[in-house]
Amino acid sequence: MTMLKFLLMGAVALAGTAALPSQSRASEWGCQVLLCLSGDWQGTPSCHPPISKLIAAMESPGFNWPTCPQANSSAAKVEKYEDCPSGWQAVGANSDRPGMGQERNICRIDSDRLTLPVTFMNNPLGRNHDNGSRQAQIEIDGKFVTAKIQITGNDRGHSLGNGSTYYTISRPKREKPWFIEYDDANGIRQKSWFNLNMP
Repeated sequence: MTMLKFLLMGAVALAGTAALPSQSRASEWGCQVLLCLSGDWQGTPSCHPPISKLIAAMESPGFNWPTCPQANSSAAKVEKYEDCPSGWQAVGANSDRPGMGQERNICRIDSDRLTLPVTFMNNPLGRNHDNGSRQAQIEIDGKFVTAKIQITGNDRGHSLGNGSTYYTISRPKREKPWFIEYDDANGIRQKSWFNLNMP
């Protein structure tokens, strides 16, 4: 953080001498935003004004994310969900009927590829007698996660010779879904995750 702060302070000073006033202000604000969002901005009172300005500006038509050219920062991007566990695939809820823009909010793995311990719920088949669904408990990274058992095939969901059985779990949401990429003082590309929840 200290190296980045040094780089950005120098960049802002340079921008003030080399750019037009409006360009200088935009560059300074972009560098302030980058500096704040790459650290604990909610716990840093001096970061509240530039981030409050950012949040308000995001509601305006034609908004462009303020960047810091001297640190080669990107506009912010959003990834709502955490990565799926190793070996699992991120898919949409209707992955058998893919559509444009479908949110990939499910993690899925073929039962043949699963090597983690599985405990079927309610009975050995994992069938829930209340609603007919099948569920299991799978231990992932030391935590037990409820998984649904999904059977695909050509006979309205019943497994045939060429059907497949999958385990699916809800894909966890990120606490910090936004990220910015930038070059640090050593020219190494970095990625900082953050949220925009005002303290």
